[in-house]
Amino acid sequence: MSHYRITSLRLGELYLPHGGSVMRDPVHCWLVRGDGCTILVDSGMADIPTIHKRLRVQGTGGGHPALVAALAAEGLTPSDISHVVLTHMHFDHADNLDLFPDACIVVQRAEMLAAVDPVPSQRVFYWRSTLDNLMARKRPAQLMLLDGDHQLFPGIRLLSVPSHTEGMQVVIVDTAKGKAAIVSDLGDHYRYWFPADARATSHPQRSLTGAYLTGNIRSESERDWQRAMRRVQDNSDIVIPAHDFRIPRNIPDEWFAIPDSTDGDLAHEPPEPAASA
Repeated sequence: MSHYRITSLRLGELYLPHGGSVMRDPVHCWLVRGDGCTILVDSGMADIPTIHKRLRVQGTGGGHPALVAALAAEGLTPSDISHVVLTHMHFDHADNLDLFPDACIVVQRAEMLAAVDPVPSQRVFYWRSTLDNLMARKRPAQLMLLDGDHQLFPGIRLLSVPSHTEGMQVVIVDTAKGKAAIVSDLGDHYRYWFPADARATSHPQRSLTGAYLTGNIRSESERDWQRAMRRVQDNSDIVIPAHDFRIPRNIPDEWFAIPDSTDGDLAHEPPEPAASA
């Protein structure tokens, strides 16, 4: 059996307005190494001046400097990356692809189509620069379009889980301690996976025992999203959310299903989703 190690790379933060306050949202991508493979899951966000110009959102980090520095801290350069797996193509997960001209980008075909014609509420999240980069790549060496679940390498499986976006995919990685799911924005904070558990959230909801909390940015129904999260948990031992300050840095050395409520900072926990009619 092939066993891999996952390293979470924090590339910066977005400061997202919410009412009269601001929520800090860390942005990550992940190195997956082992069995001769060096893979990057997601490629992070653009630099903050570019994001602010387009979305009027402030933050720190991002862009080429943050990603190059994060790789260098692991003894790597962009040329060491053989594959970049995109969980989806939103601007905070799929920028910086020009750093990897020779890598193979792996994305669901449905996500490419979603980037061409997104649901109206997601138009601002898909950037033409990402789509142009993918369209200019030679296939299949530099672009792999998938139609559903796919075994990328022994011990690395991709699950197609339409939910947050039409072409959302989750990366399931075999490690020495079990299967770790890089879930990205399928549930981007622990509270979405464990909404009734006080270790995961400062606002536990008993009514959601045995269920999940789904996000407001979605292309599918809530029932579809619930089924997607259940499918991921049925096929993994732990989940690694995208935007939680408490995610482990090195997996499997750090291994937990739910973070201890005394660890990390619940003050940056996202607000309750707004109710919709």
